[in-house]
Amino acid sequence: MGKVLVLGIDGAPPEYFFHSWLNELPNIRKLINKGCYAELNSTIPNLSIVAWTSIITGKPPADTSIFEYIYRENYSYNDIRIVTSRNIKAKTAWEIASEKWKKPIVCFVVGMWPVRPFDGLLIAGPNIPNREDVEFTHPKNLKEEIERVLGKKLIVDIPSVKDFRNMSKEKLIEEAYYVTKMHFDTIKYLIKNKEWDLFWGFIGQSDRLNHMFWRYMDPLHRRYDSKSEFKDTLKNYYKFFDQGLGEVLELLDRDTKLIVLSDHGITRMHNRINLTDWLIKNNYMVLKEPIKSRTEFKPEMVDWKKTKVFAIGAYESQIFINLKGREPEGCVEKEDYYSLLKELKEKLKNIPGDDGLILDTKFFMKKDYFKGRYQDIAPDMVVYFDNLHYGCNNSLIGNETLYGLETAKGGDDACHSWKGIFIMDNHKSKGYLGEIDNLDVTPTILKMLDVDIPKDLKGKVIGN
Repeated sequence: MGKVLVLGIDGAPPEYFFHSWLNELPNIRKLINKGCYAELNSTIPNLSIVAWTSIITGKPPADTSIFEYIYRENYSYNDIRIVTSRNIKAKTAWEIASEKWKKPIVCFVVGMWPVRPFDGLLIAGPNIPNREDVEFTHPKNLKEEIERVLGKKLIVDIPSVKDFRNMSKEKLIEEAYYVTKMHFDTIKYLIKNKEWDLFWGFIGQSDRLNHMFWRYMDPLHRRYDSKSEFKDTLKNYYKFFDQGLGEVLELLDRDTKLIVLSDHGITRMHNRINLTDWLIKNNYMVLKEPIKSRTEFKPEMVDWKKTKVFAIGAYESQIFINLKGREPEGCVEKEDYYSLLKELKEKLKNIPGDDGLILDTKFFMKKDYFKGRYQDIAPDMVVYFDNLHYGCNNSLIGNETLYGLETAKGGDDACHSWKGIFIMDNHKSKGYLGEIDNLDVTPTILKMLDVDIPKDLKGKVIGN
């Protein structure tokens, strides 16, 4: 069997990649013409950490335990922690392959810190602590080798990632290109100089740009600016990605099979619903003391014994019932659980847009969408306001109205959309395949490597 190379990009809209921009992405076009392509249905919720975890393991969120970038330790209200690789309760495609004597290399995939040792090479991706002493490669000396080759410090995300929503547009573009080139250079070095059967690379800086530049190129965005100097920023970045892809393709032998994919697409976000304010106003959440001005929400502000509902999320809203016997100070009886969710759904779907128009709001109930070993920690309901054309804000409270663009981290222009891209050259399948599921990717890769597909994977093999 030949080698398999997978190149992921964080957020790529199929309507542009497969249509509007296709003639300006020559390497994407070449792969589409040579192989097959499809729209990839993302996870619910379609956050990058959730979607990529399901893609690389072949398991849904309820079987990986990943539902957000944060999690509540032991259902705590106050002990909120950042998700790491330790939270991923499933084997990755490369871990499965390495157990069958395949040699994987993994570069920059989100959520892979701390490094989980396996028989292969790995550079962790975004969401690692910003400390000099943090080890994020396996083996440890791989970082030193890469830095010697590059002649510079190896970083896994843009330097200003913590504040990218508030930095200058020019600086964000500069940092995104700098890190993207560094990551492509690293990927190319490892492809040429290391032994491998499975290579999984990841380019993540597209996400930062999409969130901050979408309104400049989408005529349907309420804040679209046709005269902006940034109107081609996103297209130009994806052309830069396409160039890097072309340089990677030149290094591959004829037998190598290839997948290029994204975890979700991108769509315009007109505004946000200040959901925690709404919960407070409608007596679902009770504060210990009234707030006097706009302030960052803190769990210690809440009188939990009197609170029925709380929520997290900046794009989708993840709603939790303060359930007796599950939460530390739960006050909602189990027999009232479904009736309360029904009541919430009816009220939330009647929230109009800031222009008074009806929103196309979608609801995903825990009992229907989160079935698996870790379903107990899943949100009780996920809400996509206006099908993700409205985000939500749960981190700033005391806002003047129900609507506003900002969270405690700042404002942005875009939400993730339902569908990402999938392009494959397996030397067999041709043409447009329609829609595929995110759970289909890992079984497909294992099949191409001639590795037995674990029986507990729910996806199917894509193509012929």
